[in-house]
Amino acid sequence: MKVLITGIAGFAGSHLAELLVRKGNEVFGTCLACESLDNIRRIRRSLHLSTCDITRSDHLFRVVKRIGPDQIYHLAALSSVAKSFSEPLDTIGNNIRGTLHLLETVRNLKKPVKILVVGSSDMYGRVTPKEVPITEEKTLLPVSPYGVSKAACDLLAYQYFESYRVFALRARAFNHTGPRQTTGFVIPDFASQIAQIEAGLLPPVMKVGDLSSKRDVSDVRDVMRAYVSLMRRGKPGQAYNICSQKAYRIRDVLKDLLRLSKRKIKVEVDKERYRPAEIPVLMGSNLKIEKATGWKPRIPLMKTLEDTLDFWRERYKVS
Repeated sequence: MKVLITGIAGFAGSHLAELLVRKGNEVFGTCLACESLDNIRRIRRSLHLSTCDITRSDHLFRVVKRIGPDQIYHLAALSSVAKSFSEPLDTIGNNIRGTLHLLETVRNLKKPVKILVVGSSDMYGRVTPKEVPITEEKTLLPVSPYGVSKAACDLLAYQYFESYRVFALRARAFNHTGPRQTTGFVIPDFASQIAQIEAGLLPPVMKVGDLSSKRDVSDVRDVMRAYVSLMRRGKPGQAYNICSQKAYRIRDVLKDLLRLSKRKIKVEVDKERYRPAEIPVLMGSNLKIEKATGWKPRIPLMKTLEDTLDFWRERYKVS
């Protein structure tokens, strides 16, 4: 099986590449010319990489046509909710243009190709208590530029299936984390600060934002299994939540991480870290994907937190 991953060198892309290589696939990937390949260094020799800016339609078409993939996992995106508020045009422009160009490319290929378009729970926006757990039928009401971009990409995938019968699957991934996720996201932000404090690089005081929200958090390795399961058994045009169906208060996640720390650390709230619009609770229903594919999350949150903290400890060389 020839498999193409856009954004292969990113956090999620690198974990997906490892999984697909282990399953014996021939794995291709796109990355930017200036992008670090550190996340995929362990499997670099097993991959076929192409530098490609997916917002350039002509370049993208040539790369995909040359590869001739059977499956495409579309992960490349500007993915920071927080940064999308300060860079809305870049976030919306890059994410929508890249997805549109890729769907157009698949439509114009002479062979059938399955494509998984990765969305986000952020596209759902604020929810009422009656709407929790969130199902795929909930109206999309995003409150961040990132959420708007992902809602548009999700709907484009649906439109290309309905209009052109492109075999497009829509994955709505809720929060997922683990080793290699960069700072700018809540759990690696916490873990990296703890690791730096343990290494003596920062004073024993953590700066945090709003801790009151509740999030459905999964391990990235479980989520990548879900993507592969959907590619095998999902129905084209359909949307599938990928989530743990458990909501964790961010304050409690921080407490769990602090319990894993080797130092006593004080926590200070920094109002500058608050977002212009915050979603109080995001928890999804995973009944649809379980029924379609049999997928369930396996990795407990504490294991995810331990592995994430150890990743940052290694980064700052803590023994």
